[in-house]
Amino acid sequence: MDWSIVVCYLLSSIVIGLWANRYVGNLSDYLVAGRKLRIRLALATMTGTELGLVTVMYMAELGFIQQYASLYLAFLEAGAVLVIGLTGFVVYRLRDSSIMTIPEYYEKRYSQSVRVVGASVMVVSGVLNMGLFLKAGSQFLTAISGLQDEMYLKLIMTGLLLLVLFYTVLGGMVSVVITDLIQFLILGTGMVIVTGVIFWSIGWEGLSAIVTEQNGYFDPTNPENPSGKGGGIGWLQIIQMTVVIGSAAMLWPTSAARTLSCQSAAVAKRLYTLSSISFLARRALPVFWGIGTFAFFASQPELFAEFEEAVKTNSSITSLSAMPLFLAKVVPTGLLGLVTAGMIAAFMSTHDSYLLCWSGVITQDIVAPLAGPMSQRSRILVTRIAIFVIGAMLLIWGLWYEVSSDLWGYLAVTGTVYLAGAIPTVVGGLYWSRGSQAGALAAILGGLLGLSAMGPCVEQLNDWFSSDLNGTHLTLITFAFSAVVYVLGSLLLPDQPRATNTDSVEPVAEV
Repeated sequence: MDWSIVVCYLLSSIVIGLWANRYVGNLSDYLVAGRKLRIRLALATMTGTELGLVTVMYMAELGFIQQYASLYLAFLEAGAVLVIGLTGFVVYRLRDSSIMTIPEYYEKRYSQSVRVVGASVMVVSGVLNMGLFLKAGSQFLTAISGLQDEMYLKLIMTGLLLLVLFYTVLGGMVSVVITDLIQFLILGTGMVIVTGVIFWSIGWEGLSAIVTEQNGYFDPTNPENPSGKGGGIGWLQIIQMTVVIGSAAMLWPTSAARTLSCQSAAVAKRLYTLSSISFLARRALPVFWGIGTFAFFASQPELFAEFEEAVKTNSSITSLSAMPLFLAKVVPTGLLGLVTAGMIAAFMSTHDSYLLCWSGVITQDIVAPLAGPMSQRSRILVTRIAIFVIGAMLLIWGLWYEVSSDLWGYLAVTGTVYLAGAIPTVVGGLYWSRGSQAGALAAILGGLLGLSAMGPCVEQLNDWFSSDLNGTHLTLITFAFSAVVYVLGSLLLPDQPRATNTDSVEPVAEV
Protein backbone atom coordinates (compact mmCIF):
# COMPACT_ATOMS: atom_id res chain seq x y z
CA MET A 1 0.00 0.00 0.00
CA ASP A 2 2.79 2.41 0.91
CA TRP A 3 4.66 1.71 -2.33
CA SER A 4 1.44 2.15 -4.39
CA ILE A 5 0.97 5.66 -3.01
CA VAL A 6 4.58 6.56 -3.82
CA VAL A 7 4.43 5.14 -7.37
CA CYS A 8 1.17 7.00 -8.15
CA TYR A 9 2.79 10.26 -7.09
CA LEU A 10 5.88 9.65 -9.21
CA LEU A 11 3.78 8.85 -12.29
CA SER A 12 1.83 12.08 -11.85
CA SER A 13 5.10 14.04 -12.00
CA ILE A 14 5.83 12.55 -15.44
CA VAL A 15 2.40 13.57 -16.70
CA ILE A 16 2.92 17.13 -15.42
CA GLY A 17 6.22 17.42 -17.29
CA LEU A 18 4.62 16.38 -20.57
CA TRP A 19 1.68 18.73 -20.07
CA ALA A 20 3.76 21.77 -19.01
CA ASN A 21 5.96 21.57 -22.12
CA ARG A 22 3.14 23.03 -24.25
CA TYR A 23 3.30 26.33 -22.31
CA VAL A 24 6.99 27.01 -22.98
CA GLY A 25 7.18 29.57 -25.77
CA ASN A 26 10.42 31.43 -25.07
CA LEU A 27 13.33 31.64 -22.65
CA SER A 28 11.44 33.93 -20.27
CA ASP A 29 8.72 31.28 -19.96
CA TYR A 30 11.34 28.59 -19.46
CA LEU A 31 13.47 30.34 -16.82
CA VAL A 32 11.14 32.71 -14.93
CA ALA A 33 7.63 31.51 -15.93
CA GLY A 34 7.03 34.68 -17.97
CA ARG A 35 7.34 36.82 -14.81
CA LYS A 36 3.66 36.17 -14.04
CA LEU A 37 3.73 34.66 -10.53
CA ARG A 38 1.20 36.18 -8.17
CA ILE A 39 1.69 36.18 -4.42
CA ARG A 40 -0.09 32.90 -3.54
CA LEU A 41 1.58 30.82 -6.24
CA ALA A 42 4.94 32.51 -5.62
CA LEU A 43 4.65 31.71 -1.89
CA ALA A 44 3.81 28.06 -2.59
CA THR A 45 6.67 27.58 -5.04
CA MET A 46 9.14 29.44 -2.78
CA THR A 47 8.19 27.17 0.12
CA GLY A 48 8.23 24.08 -2.08
CA THR A 49 11.71 24.90 -3.33
CA GLU A 50 13.31 25.82 -0.01
CA LEU A 51 11.63 23.07 2.00
CA GLY A 52 13.47 20.25 0.28
CA LEU A 53 14.15 16.78 1.57
CA VAL A 54 17.78 17.76 2.07
CA THR A 55 16.56 20.53 4.43
CA VAL A 56 14.40 18.06 6.32
CA MET A 57 17.31 15.62 6.56
CA TYR A 58 20.02 18.02 7.74
CA MET A 59 17.76 19.84 10.21
CA ALA A 60 16.54 16.52 11.63
CA GLU A 61 20.19 15.46 11.87
CA LEU A 62 20.99 18.64 13.81
CA GLY A 63 17.97 18.03 16.06
CA PHE A 64 19.23 14.51 16.68
CA ILE A 65 22.81 15.67 17.37
CA GLN A 66 22.30 19.03 19.11
CA GLN A 67 18.64 18.78 20.22
CA TYR A 68 16.94 22.06 21.14
CA ALA A 69 20.05 24.19 20.60
CA SER A 70 19.75 23.69 16.83
CA LEU A 71 16.50 25.73 16.78
CA TYR A 72 18.58 28.90 16.65
CA LEU A 73 18.98 28.40 12.88
CA ALA A 74 15.20 28.54 12.39
CA PHE A 75 14.86 31.84 14.21
CA LEU A 76 17.91 33.32 12.48
CA GLU A 77 16.53 32.56 9.02
CA ALA A 78 12.94 33.63 9.77
CA GLY A 79 14.19 36.91 11.19
CA ALA A 80 16.44 37.58 8.19
CA VAL A 81 13.66 36.85 5.67
CA LEU A 82 11.19 39.04 7.60
CA VAL A 83 13.59 42.00 7.70
CA ILE A 84 14.23 41.69 3.97
CA GLY A 85 10.50 41.54 3.29
CA LEU A 86 9.68 44.58 5.43
CA THR A 87 12.51 46.75 4.07
CA GLY A 88 12.76 45.41 0.51
CA PHE A 89 16.53 45.52 0.92
CA VAL A 90 18.21 44.30 -2.30
CA VAL A 91 15.28 42.13 -3.51
CA TYR A 92 13.04 45.09 -4.42
CA ARG A 93 15.62 46.68 -6.67
CA LEU A 94 16.70 43.39 -8.23
CA ARG A 95 13.14 42.57 -9.32
CA ASP A 96 12.62 46.16 -10.46
CA SER A 97 15.62 45.83 -12.78
CA SER A 98 13.82 43.15 -14.89
CA ILE A 99 16.80 40.80 -14.91
CA MET A 100 16.45 36.99 -15.13
CA THR A 101 19.60 36.00 -13.19
CA ILE A 102 21.98 37.58 -10.65
CA PRO A 103 24.96 37.56 -13.08
CA GLU A 104 22.83 39.54 -15.53
CA TYR A 105 22.89 42.31 -12.95
CA TYR A 106 26.68 42.00 -12.80
CA GLU A 107 26.91 43.02 -16.46
CA LYS A 108 24.28 45.72 -16.14
CA ARG A 109 26.15 47.34 -13.25
CA TYR A 110 29.77 46.43 -14.02
CA SER A 111 30.81 44.62 -17.22
CA GLN A 112 30.43 41.44 -19.25
CA SER A 113 33.61 39.97 -17.79
CA VAL A 114 32.20 40.33 -14.27
CA ARG A 115 29.08 38.56 -15.47
CA VAL A 116 30.96 35.58 -16.91
CA VAL A 117 33.34 35.23 -13.96
CA GLY A 118 30.54 35.68 -11.44
CA ALA A 119 28.37 33.11 -13.20
CA SER A 120 31.22 30.60 -13.31
CA VAL A 121 31.90 30.90 -9.58
CA MET A 122 28.16 30.70 -8.90
CA VAL A 123 27.83 27.44 -10.84
CA VAL A 124 30.85 25.89 -9.09
CA SER A 125 29.40 26.81 -5.71
CA GLY A 126 25.86 25.73 -6.62
CA VAL A 127 26.75 22.34 -8.08
CA LEU A 128 29.02 21.55 -5.12
CA ASN A 129 26.28 22.73 -2.75
CA MET A 130 23.65 20.39 -4.17
CA GLY A 131 26.18 17.60 -4.71
CA LEU A 132 24.96 15.66 -1.68
CA PHE A 133 21.22 16.25 -2.15
CA LEU A 134 20.91 12.94 -3.99
CA LYS A 135 22.68 11.01 -1.27
CA ALA A 136 20.58 12.59 1.49
CA GLY A 137 17.34 11.78 -0.34
CA SER A 138 18.42 8.25 -1.08
CA GLN A 139 19.47 7.67 2.51
CA PHE A 140 15.99 8.69 3.59
CA LEU A 141 14.34 6.23 1.22
CA THR A 142 16.68 3.32 1.98
CA ALA A 143 16.30 3.84 5.73
CA ILE A 144 12.52 4.28 5.76
CA SER A 145 11.99 1.28 3.44
CA GLY A 146 14.45 -0.99 5.22
CA LEU A 147 16.73 -1.48 2.20
CA GLN A 148 20.21 -1.82 3.71
CA ASP A 149 22.31 -2.84 0.69
CA GLU A 150 24.48 0.04 -0.53
CA MET A 151 23.58 -0.89 -4.12
CA TYR A 152 19.97 0.10 -3.43
CA LEU A 153 21.24 3.53 -2.38
CA LYS A 154 22.95 3.99 -5.74
CA LEU A 155 19.98 2.71 -7.75
CA ILE A 156 17.54 4.99 -5.92
CA MET A 157 19.84 7.99 -6.43
CA THR A 158 19.94 7.31 -10.17
CA GLY A 159 16.19 6.70 -10.51
CA LEU A 160 15.18 9.85 -8.63
CA LEU A 161 17.61 11.96 -10.61
CA LEU A 162 16.30 10.67 -13.95
CA LEU A 163 12.72 11.44 -12.95
CA VAL A 164 13.53 15.02 -11.95
CA LEU A 165 15.59 15.53 -15.12
CA PHE A 166 12.66 14.35 -17.23
CA TYR A 167 10.03 16.87 -16.19
CA THR A 168 12.47 19.74 -15.59
CA VAL A 169 14.02 19.44 -19.06
CA LEU A 170 10.59 19.36 -20.70
CA GLY A 171 8.72 22.12 -18.91
CA GLY A 172 11.33 24.43 -17.37
CA MET A 173 10.03 26.91 -14.77
CA VAL A 174 6.41 26.31 -15.84
CA SER A 175 6.77 22.63 -14.96
CA VAL A 176 8.71 23.47 -11.79
CA VAL A 177 6.06 25.92 -10.55
CA ILE A 178 3.19 23.50 -11.21
CA THR A 179 4.97 20.56 -9.55
CA ASP A 180 6.07 22.79 -6.67
CA LEU A 181 2.44 23.71 -5.99
CA ILE A 182 1.40 20.04 -5.88
CA GLN A 183 4.49 19.13 -3.89
CA PHE A 184 3.77 21.96 -1.45
CA LEU A 185 0.32 20.50 -0.72
CA ILE A 186 1.56 16.90 -0.38
CA LEU A 187 4.58 17.93 1.67
CA GLY A 188 2.49 20.11 3.98
CA THR A 189 0.13 17.21 4.65
CA GLY A 190 3.03 14.84 5.25
CA MET A 191 4.76 17.20 7.68
CA VAL A 192 1.59 17.67 9.74
CA ILE A 193 1.14 13.88 9.92
CA VAL A 194 4.75 13.28 10.96
CA THR A 195 4.65 15.98 13.63
CA GLY A 196 1.43 14.57 15.07
CA VAL A 197 2.72 11.00 15.08
CA ILE A 198 5.99 11.99 16.78
CA PHE A 199 4.17 13.92 19.49
CA TRP A 200 1.76 11.01 20.01
CA SER A 201 4.64 8.51 20.17
CA ILE A 202 7.00 10.47 22.43
CA GLY A 203 4.76 12.86 24.36
CA TRP A 204 5.77 15.92 26.37
CA GLU A 205 7.45 13.78 29.02
CA GLY A 206 9.74 12.10 26.50
CA LEU A 207 10.63 15.41 24.85
CA SER A 208 11.34 17.16 28.15
CA ALA A 209 13.42 14.20 29.38
CA ILE A 210 16.07 15.14 26.80
CA VAL A 211 16.79 18.25 28.86
CA THR A 212 16.19 16.89 32.35
CA GLU A 213 17.75 13.43 31.98
CA GLN A 214 19.70 12.86 28.75
CA ASN A 215 21.44 16.23 28.34
CA GLY A 216 23.61 14.80 25.60
CA TYR A 217 24.20 14.64 21.90
CA PHE A 218 25.00 11.97 19.36
CA ASP A 219 28.60 11.83 18.20
CA PRO A 220 29.46 8.63 16.31
CA THR A 221 33.06 9.83 15.83
CA ASN A 222 33.74 9.47 19.53
CA PRO A 223 33.97 5.72 20.36
CA GLU A 224 34.30 6.44 24.07
CA ASN A 225 31.12 8.44 24.43
CA PRO A 226 28.98 8.47 21.24
CA SER A 227 25.92 9.86 23.01
CA GLY A 228 27.54 11.85 25.78
CA LYS A 229 27.67 15.47 26.83
CA GLY A 230 29.46 18.21 24.92
CA GLY A 231 29.50 19.63 21.44
CA GLY A 232 27.97 23.01 22.30
CA ILE A 233 27.31 25.79 19.81
CA GLY A 234 29.69 28.72 20.27
CA TRP A 235 29.24 32.41 19.52
CA LEU A 236 31.65 32.21 16.58
CA GLN A 237 29.47 29.57 14.95
CA ILE A 238 26.35 31.66 15.56
CA ILE A 239 28.05 34.64 13.86
CA GLN A 240 29.04 32.41 10.94
CA MET A 241 25.48 31.13 10.48
CA THR A 242 24.04 34.64 10.79
CA VAL A 243 26.27 35.81 7.94
CA VAL A 244 25.63 32.76 5.74
CA ILE A 245 21.86 32.59 6.32
CA GLY A 246 21.37 36.36 5.96
CA SER A 247 23.33 36.39 2.70
CA ALA A 248 21.50 33.34 1.33
CA ALA A 249 18.11 34.83 2.19
CA MET A 250 18.84 37.76 -0.12
CA LEU A 251 20.89 36.29 -2.93
CA TRP A 252 20.77 32.51 -3.03
CA PRO A 253 19.98 31.94 -6.74
CA THR A 254 16.98 29.61 -6.32
CA SER A 255 15.25 32.06 -3.98
CA ALA A 256 16.21 34.94 -6.26
CA ALA A 257 14.67 33.04 -9.20
CA ARG A 258 11.30 33.18 -7.40
CA THR A 259 11.81 36.87 -6.70
CA LEU A 260 12.56 37.57 -10.36
CA SER A 261 9.52 35.50 -11.45
CA CYS A 262 7.08 37.64 -9.45
CA GLN A 263 4.60 39.96 -11.16
CA SER A 264 6.20 43.08 -9.70
CA ALA A 265 8.77 44.32 -7.20
CA ALA A 266 5.99 44.93 -4.67
CA VAL A 267 4.89 41.29 -4.94
CA ALA A 268 8.51 40.17 -4.48
CA LYS A 269 8.78 42.24 -1.33
CA ARG A 270 5.52 40.85 0.05
CA LEU A 271 6.66 37.33 -0.84
CA TYR A 272 9.58 37.63 1.56
CA THR A 273 7.43 39.00 4.37
CA LEU A 274 4.99 36.08 4.18
CA SER A 275 7.74 33.52 3.57
CA SER A 276 9.23 34.23 7.01
CA ILE A 277 6.53 31.97 8.51
CA SER A 278 7.18 29.04 6.16
CA PHE A 279 10.95 29.49 6.51
CA LEU A 280 10.59 29.22 10.29
CA ALA A 281 8.54 26.03 9.89
CA ARG A 282 10.90 24.47 7.35
CA ARG A 283 13.70 24.41 9.90
CA ALA A 284 11.84 24.12 13.21
CA LEU A 285 9.62 21.12 12.38
CA PRO A 286 12.44 18.84 11.18
CA VAL A 287 14.43 19.78 14.30
CA PHE A 288 11.44 18.59 16.32
CA TRP A 289 11.54 15.30 14.39
CA GLY A 290 15.24 14.92 15.20
CA ILE A 291 14.60 15.62 18.87
CA GLY A 292 11.82 13.03 18.87
CA THR A 293 14.18 10.56 17.21
CA PHE A 294 16.82 11.10 19.90
CA ALA A 295 14.19 10.72 22.64
CA PHE A 296 12.98 7.47 21.06
CA PHE A 297 16.47 5.96 20.82
CA ALA A 298 17.52 7.23 24.25
CA SER A 299 14.49 5.54 25.84
CA GLN A 300 15.60 2.21 24.36
CA PRO A 301 19.33 1.81 25.14
CA GLU A 302 19.66 -1.52 23.35
CA LEU A 303 18.22 -0.09 20.15
CA PHE A 304 20.44 2.99 20.47
CA ALA A 305 23.53 0.78 20.87
CA GLU A 306 22.45 -1.19 17.80
CA PHE A 307 22.15 2.01 15.78
CA GLU A 308 25.54 3.30 16.96
CA GLU A 309 27.16 0.03 15.92
CA ALA A 310 25.49 0.21 12.49
CA VAL A 311 26.85 3.75 11.97
CA LYS A 312 30.39 2.49 12.62
CA THR A 313 30.18 -0.60 10.42
CA ASN A 314 27.80 0.25 7.56
CA SER A 315 28.78 3.16 5.27
CA SER A 316 25.19 3.55 4.02
CA ILE A 317 23.95 4.35 7.57
CA THR A 318 24.89 7.68 9.19
CA SER A 319 23.34 10.10 11.66
CA LEU A 320 21.20 11.24 8.71
CA SER A 321 19.52 7.81 8.77
CA ALA A 322 18.24 8.12 12.34
CA MET A 323 15.08 10.11 11.59
CA PRO A 324 13.77 7.92 8.71
CA LEU A 325 14.56 4.76 10.72
CA PHE A 326 12.49 6.23 13.55
CA LEU A 327 9.58 7.12 11.22
CA ALA A 328 9.59 3.61 9.77
CA LYS A 329 8.98 2.26 13.29
CA VAL A 330 6.26 4.66 14.49
CA VAL A 331 4.26 5.72 11.40
CA PRO A 332 1.52 3.19 10.49
CA THR A 333 1.11 1.66 7.02
CA GLY A 334 -0.79 3.91 4.61
CA LEU A 335 0.28 7.04 6.43
CA LEU A 336 3.89 5.96 5.90
CA GLY A 337 3.28 5.89 2.15
CA LEU A 338 1.80 9.40 2.24
CA VAL A 339 4.70 10.66 4.34
CA THR A 340 7.23 9.06 1.98
CA ALA A 341 5.46 10.63 -1.04
CA GLY A 342 5.64 13.97 0.76
CA MET A 343 9.37 13.58 1.33
CA ILE A 344 9.92 12.61 -2.31
CA ALA A 345 7.93 15.72 -3.21
CA ALA A 346 10.34 17.71 -1.07
CA PHE A 347 13.28 16.05 -2.79
CA MET A 348 12.00 16.82 -6.30
CA SER A 349 10.83 20.37 -5.57
CA THR A 350 14.38 21.31 -4.58
CA HIS A 351 16.19 19.42 -7.32
CA ASP A 352 14.10 20.73 -10.20
CA SER A 353 14.54 24.35 -9.11
CA TYR A 354 18.27 23.99 -8.50
CA LEU A 355 18.88 22.23 -11.82
CA LEU A 356 16.94 24.87 -13.72
CA CYS A 357 18.68 27.69 -11.87
CA TRP A 358 22.25 26.55 -12.52
CA SER A 359 21.59 25.51 -16.11
CA GLY A 360 19.93 28.85 -16.78
CA VAL A 361 22.99 30.66 -15.45
CA ILE A 362 25.26 28.58 -17.70
CA THR A 363 23.17 29.48 -20.76
CA GLN A 364 22.39 33.11 -20.03
CA ASP A 365 25.54 34.22 -18.30
CA ILE A 366 28.40 32.08 -19.60
CA VAL A 367 27.58 30.58 -23.02
CA ALA A 368 25.52 33.44 -24.49
CA PRO A 369 27.95 36.28 -23.64
CA LEU A 370 30.91 34.27 -24.97
CA ALA A 371 29.20 32.75 -28.04
CA GLY A 372 27.44 35.87 -29.25
CA PRO A 373 23.82 36.22 -30.44
CA MET A 374 21.72 33.07 -29.87
CA SER A 375 18.12 32.35 -30.80
CA GLN A 376 15.51 31.55 -28.14
CA ARG A 377 15.38 27.97 -29.35
CA SER A 378 19.16 27.60 -29.09
CA ARG A 379 19.19 28.99 -25.57
CA ILE A 380 16.49 26.55 -24.42
CA LEU A 381 18.43 23.69 -26.02
CA VAL A 382 21.68 24.69 -24.29
CA THR A 383 19.79 24.98 -20.99
CA ARG A 384 18.39 21.47 -21.40
CA ILE A 385 21.82 20.04 -22.23
CA ALA A 386 23.27 21.82 -19.17
CA ILE A 387 20.58 20.23 -16.96
CA PHE A 388 21.69 16.75 -18.09
CA VAL A 389 25.40 17.56 -17.62
CA ILE A 390 24.84 18.93 -14.11
CA GLY A 391 22.71 15.89 -13.30
CA ALA A 392 25.55 13.55 -14.29
CA MET A 393 28.02 15.55 -12.16
CA LEU A 394 25.66 15.38 -9.18
CA LEU A 395 25.38 11.61 -9.49
CA ILE A 396 29.16 11.16 -9.59
CA TRP A 397 29.80 13.58 -6.70
CA GLY A 398 27.03 12.05 -4.58
CA LEU A 399 28.55 8.60 -4.98
CA TRP A 400 32.14 9.71 -4.36
CA TYR A 401 32.26 12.44 -1.71
CA GLU A 402 32.00 11.52 1.99
CA VAL A 403 30.88 14.25 4.39
CA SER A 404 33.32 14.69 7.25
CA SER A 405 30.91 16.82 9.32
CA ASP A 406 27.17 17.28 9.56
CA LEU A 407 25.41 17.90 6.24
CA TRP A 408 24.42 21.48 7.13
CA GLY A 409 28.07 22.36 7.74
CA TYR A 410 28.92 21.15 4.24
CA LEU A 411 26.10 23.20 2.69
CA ALA A 412 27.12 26.36 4.55
CA VAL A 413 30.73 26.02 3.40
CA THR A 414 29.96 25.36 -0.27
CA GLY A 415 27.41 28.18 -0.33
CA THR A 416 30.08 30.56 0.96
CA VAL A 417 32.05 30.18 -2.28
CA TYR A 418 29.33 32.14 -4.12
CA LEU A 419 27.76 34.23 -1.34
CA ALA A 420 31.00 35.77 -0.01
CA GLY A 421 31.64 37.50 -3.34
CA ALA A 422 28.01 38.11 -4.32
CA ILE A 423 27.08 40.11 -1.21
CA PRO A 424 29.62 42.96 -1.61
CA THR A 425 29.23 42.90 -5.41
CA VAL A 426 25.43 43.23 -5.41
CA VAL A 427 24.94 45.34 -2.29
CA GLY A 428 27.88 47.59 -3.19
CA GLY A 429 26.61 47.90 -6.75
CA LEU A 430 23.11 48.86 -5.64
CA TYR A 431 23.98 51.25 -2.83
CA TRP A 432 27.55 52.53 -3.40
CA SER A 433 28.27 54.62 -6.46
CA ARG A 434 32.05 54.03 -6.30
CA GLY A 435 31.86 50.23 -6.67
CA SER A 436 33.97 49.24 -9.67
CA GLN A 437 34.58 46.32 -12.01
CA ALA A 438 37.98 45.63 -10.43
CA GLY A 439 36.44 45.48 -6.95
CA ALA A 440 33.66 43.17 -8.17
CA LEU A 441 36.09 40.75 -9.82
CA ALA A 442 38.32 40.70 -6.73
CA ALA A 443 35.35 40.00 -4.44
CA ILE A 444 33.91 37.24 -6.63
CA LEU A 445 37.25 35.48 -7.04
CA GLY A 446 37.90 35.97 -3.34
CA GLY A 447 34.88 33.77 -2.66
CA LEU A 448 36.88 30.81 -4.01
CA LEU A 449 38.83 30.99 -0.76
CA GLY A 450 35.73 29.33 0.74
CA LEU A 451 36.81 26.04 -0.87
CA SER A 452 39.50 25.87 1.79
CA ALA A 453 36.75 25.37 4.42
CA MET A 454 35.76 21.97 2.98
CA GLY A 455 36.75 19.04 5.21
CA PRO A 456 39.77 17.62 3.31
CA CYS A 457 41.18 21.12 2.68
CA VAL A 458 40.89 22.11 6.34
CA GLU A 459 42.85 19.02 7.37
CA GLN A 460 45.56 19.76 4.82
CA LEU A 461 45.87 23.41 5.88
CA ASN A 462 46.19 22.43 9.53
CA ASP A 463 48.91 19.93 8.63
CA TRP A 464 50.86 22.52 6.62
CA PHE A 465 50.66 25.38 9.13
CA SER A 466 50.28 23.39 12.38
CA SER A 467 47.12 25.38 13.05
CA ASP A 468 43.75 24.56 14.57
CA LEU A 469 41.46 26.13 11.98
CA ASN A 470 37.98 24.82 11.22
CA GLY A 471 35.20 25.50 8.72
CA THR A 472 33.75 28.30 10.85
CA HIS A 473 37.03 30.26 10.92
CA LEU A 474 37.65 29.88 7.18
CA THR A 475 34.06 30.78 6.25
CA LEU A 476 34.21 34.07 8.17
CA ILE A 477 37.68 34.82 6.77
CA THR A 478 36.32 34.33 3.24
CA PHE A 479 33.39 36.74 3.75
CA ALA A 480 35.67 39.35 5.33
CA PHE A 481 38.31 38.97 2.62
CA SER A 482 35.82 39.42 -0.25
CA ALA A 483 34.29 42.51 1.35
CA VAL A 484 37.69 44.11 1.94
CA VAL A 485 39.04 43.46 -1.56
CA TYR A 486 35.80 44.82 -3.06
CA VAL A 487 36.25 48.12 -1.25
CA LEU A 488 40.01 48.34 -1.89
CA GLY A 489 39.70 47.30 -5.54
CA SER A 490 36.96 49.86 -6.13
CA LEU A 491 38.91 52.68 -4.49
CA LEU A 492 42.27 51.85 -6.10
CA LEU A 493 40.92 50.96 -9.58
CA PRO A 494 37.75 52.99 -10.16
CA ASP A 495 35.69 52.63 -13.33
CA GLN A 496 35.54 55.28 -15.96
CA PRO A 497 32.24 57.21 -15.59
CA ARG A 498 29.43 55.69 -17.65
CA ALA A 499 26.13 57.40 -18.17
CA THR A 500 24.31 54.06 -18.14
CA ASN A 501 25.44 53.41 -14.58
CA THR A 502 23.95 56.53 -13.00
CA ASP A 503 20.46 55.20 -12.42
CA SER A 504 21.60 51.83 -11.14
CA VAL A 505 23.69 53.16 -8.27
CA GLU A 506 21.44 55.82 -6.75
CA PRO A 507 19.59 54.62 -3.62
CA VAL A 508 15.85 54.33 -4.09
CA ALA A 509 13.70 56.19 -1.57
CA GLU A 510 10.95 53.59 -1.26
CA VAL A 511 13.42 50.90 -0.23
